[in-house]
Amino acid sequence: RTLWDKGLVYEGFKVMPYSWAMETTVSNFETRMDNAYRERQDPSATVRFELVDVADLPGDDGLPVDVLAWTTTPWTLPSNLALAVGPELPYRVVLLDGRRVVVGAGAAARYERELGEAEVLGEVEGSALVGRSYRPLFPYFADHAESFRVLAGDFVTTEDGTGTVHLAPGFGEDDQRVCEAVGIALVCPVDEAGKFTFEVSDYEGLQVFDANRPILRRLKEEGKLLREESYVHNYPHCWRTDEPLIYKAISSWFV
Repeated sequence: RTLWDKGLVYEGFKVMPYSWAMETTVSNFETRMDNAYRERQDPSATVRFELVDVADLPGDDGLPVDVLAWTTTPWTLPSNLALAVGPELPYRVVLLDGRRVVVGAGAAARYERELGEAEVLGEVEGSALVGRSYRPLFPYFADHAESFRVLAGDFVTTEDGTGTVHLAPGFGEDDQRVCEAVGIALVCPVDEAGKFTFEVSDYEGLQVFDANRPILRRLKEEGKLLREESYVHNYPHCWRTDEPLIYKAISSWFV
């Protein structure tokens, strides 16, 4: 009560480490305990997001433009609401199979297998992409206000992935921060047990890690998947159950 009277206790809605096996949040301190982080193999995906606003980009204006984004959590893609680029990073535009493809210049060599001898049409700074709209990858939140546009992200690099980050603000701390700053309200269609809710109807009741494969299969069938591969990384686990954690927006009390 004393803490409350001093204004030091508040209820917040923020993305936190979450144990779906225990159905409880996990503090950042708990994720730093011995053996909390360990190697885990997950599917990673490089996905095509088709821009709606393509004026003034290198190449023939009649050709569609795909921005490539990489993720190690494909299960968050149905909740995508924005993309983030580094405003001062250079981005290369190449011609691939009759479409223009945008990839961070510093990441292009990583995709030599897919891009091959693709013609380089030019380069733009990330700031030239900021503000442009793109088509939703999935239909579930297609009418969500202020969503599906390219934002500037101070955390974006080309050290991994493509130089573009997919943002699902219900499942990422940076995602939540950047989207909230421009008025994009988060969506969190995953319940306390880590299963999709009715909002993501095609995968309702499916545990998120089990949803990775069907989601990737669908993207491949729709021509939206450029690359899929296994990715070994250090990943936080619940110290009580030994199950992998997820990051999820939760209503909690903080001091």
